[in-house]
Amino acid sequence: MSHVTPFFAAQLTASDWITAGATALVTLLLAIMIRRITKRRIRKKDKHAELTDFGGRLLISLVLSAGAYYTLEALHVELGPALGAFGIGALFIAVGLQPLLVNIVGSVVLQARRPFRRGDQILSNSFEGTVLDITSTSTVLLSYDGESIHIPNAQVLSQPLVNWTHEPVRRTILPITVPYGCELAMVLAMVGRATRNALNDENLPPAEALATGFGAHGIEISLRFWHYSDRLESQVALSQVVVAVNDALNEAGVVIPYNQLVVHPAEIADPAEPLEPD
Repeated sequence: MSHVTPFFAAQLTASDWITAGATALVTLLLAIMIRRITKRRIRKKDKHAELTDFGGRLLISLVLSAGAYYTLEALHVELGPALGAFGIGALFIAVGLQPLLVNIVGSVVLQARRPFRRGDQILSNSFEGTVLDITSTSTVLLSYDGESIHIPNAQVLSQPLVNWTHEPVRRTILPITVPYGCELAMVLAMVGRATRNALNDENLPPAEALATGFGAHGIEISLRFWHYSDRLESQVALSQVVVAVNDALNEAGVVIPYNQLVVHPAEIADPAEPLEPD
C-alpha cells in the first residue's frame, strides 16, 4: 500500500501523467471554444449581450474548476488540505468582492427582466435621464443636463423605478391658488378650457380642474392634464399650460394670491425737540 503525502503521491506512473495532461488539454480547449462562441454571439449584437458574456464567463470558470479538480485527481493529489486552504481564501475574496458580485448579478437580472432598454427615459434613485448602456456593474444614464450618471445595478433593482417610455402619455398635476370670493365654478371651467385649448390634441385625455381645499391665501385648485411622455414634450406642454392659464386668469381679472411684505416706517423723533423727562 503506497503512502500518500499531503499533496502528491510518492510515485506517479506515465499513465497518470498522460491522463492529467489530456484532462488539462481538453479543459483548455473547451474553455477556448466557449469563449469563441460567446464572442461570436456578442459580435452579432445579441439582445442579451451582457447576459451572454456573464454566462460565458461563468461557464468557463466552472469548466476550468472541474478540469483542475480532475487533473489534480489524476496526479493523486490529496485535495483535503488544498481545498481547505482554497475555501478560506475564497471566503476572504468573496467578502471583498461582494459589492462587485451583487452588481454583476443585478446586471443579469436587469437583462432578464428588461424593465427598461437603451434609449428609454427613466427615473431611478432620484436620477432622471436617457439610458445609454447597461454594463456588468452599473446602468449609465445621460441626464437632461448632459451629464453621464453611473448607477450601481444593485441600487437600480432595490429602489423604485419609473420608466417614462413604457407609456406614451403621462399626467402632470399643477397646483393653482385663486383668491377667496371669486366665482369658483367659473374659474374651474375657465382653467380647464384654457388648458385644453393650449394642448389642442384630441388623442390626449381631457384636462380637468378640481377644487381641492382651503389654503392660507385662497382656494386651492389641482389642474390635471395629460401630455406625451417625452421629456422635452412634457416641458413644452407644461410651459404652454402655465402661459394659457395665466392669460385666462388675467383676462378674467382673477389675481393669484401671493405673499406680500408691508413695511411701516417707524416715527423718528425730531432731534431738535427736547426729550421729555420720565
